[in-house]
Amino acid sequence: METLSGISVKIDLHTHTTFSDGALRTRELLLKAKGCGITTISITDHDTISALEDAKEFSKEIGMNLVPGIEITSRLKHSQLHFLGYFFDYTNKKFLSRLQELQDARILRAKKIIAKLNRIKIPLKLESVLEKAGVKNSIGRPHIANMMVEEGYAETYEEVFHKYIGIGKPAYEANHPFPPEEAIRMVAEAGGLSFLAHPSHYVSEGLLRELLKYGLDGIEVIHPSHSADGTEFYDKFADDNSILKCGGSDFHGGLKNDDVNMGKYVVDRSWVDRIEEKLINRKVLEYRPQACSPGASVSGGDELKLKGEFIGKS
Repeated sequence: METLSGISVKIDLHTHTTFSDGALRTRELLLKAKGCGITTISITDHDTISALEDAKEFSKEIGMNLVPGIEITSRLKHSQLHFLGYFFDYTNKKFLSRLQELQDARILRAKKIIAKLNRIKIPLKLESVLEKAGVKNSIGRPHIANMMVEEGYAETYEEVFHKYIGIGKPAYEANHPFPPEEAIRMVAEAGGLSFLAHPSHYVSEGLLRELLKYGLDGIEVIHPSHSADGTEFYDKFADDNSILKCGGSDFHGGLKNDDVNMGKYVVDRSWVDRIEEKLINRKVLEYRPQACSPGASVSGGDELKLKGEFIGKS
């Protein structure tokens, strides 16, 4: 089954705003999602949580549930990987420090790409790209591609990647993010869970099994890039290996022309219930040695609250 869009409660755990490479501002995204019947959403911008504070307030106003999220860039050998993090404490100082490292690396990479473009007579300027993008901490190749199309150096977004900044092209620059174990660890240490995003892009079954050794909590099963067979494979892989599932539209908007995906690629509430259950069990295990004797249960009014629980739950 390619999507679960027939279910009554629509949950989209993979979306982007203008704080990374999306085309819509935070409130515009939430309104679009609500209009598409989405009841629970996670904004998973690349290497930034800048949308979350505004989303926290506005989701309450319009009666939507918000799951704190992020998409963290990683690399293993020659494969670029993305990890979706959910329900983490986005005020955690160590988490924010590691995030700053990723953002600094993004700026450095953008400078190198633009320098290579300049050498092949495309006079793009970093300042102009940043100004147009409206972001300062999650600049990426999509922002450069959008600017090149706007200034007439290419006719389409896809052309920019195929001709200039894709892998093996004259202005390509590899990024150097954290290895998978560090990406997974930074989310875990902030109290959250990590999922491998859109595995069909780059991941073999062997690599999936290697990532399980690093403490991966789950994989993205529902995604627009997955074929029906791929979705079935990842769903079975998750069940066979007792890991969690997530999914969503990976909505960006703009030149990506993916408007039809919003409201179509959604997941069942039971998947989120299992995610919450794992978080609660983890908190119980962390709490028990401090407050309970071996084998005792947590009771008598003891509260275990998730730092990254639903925000704006209606």
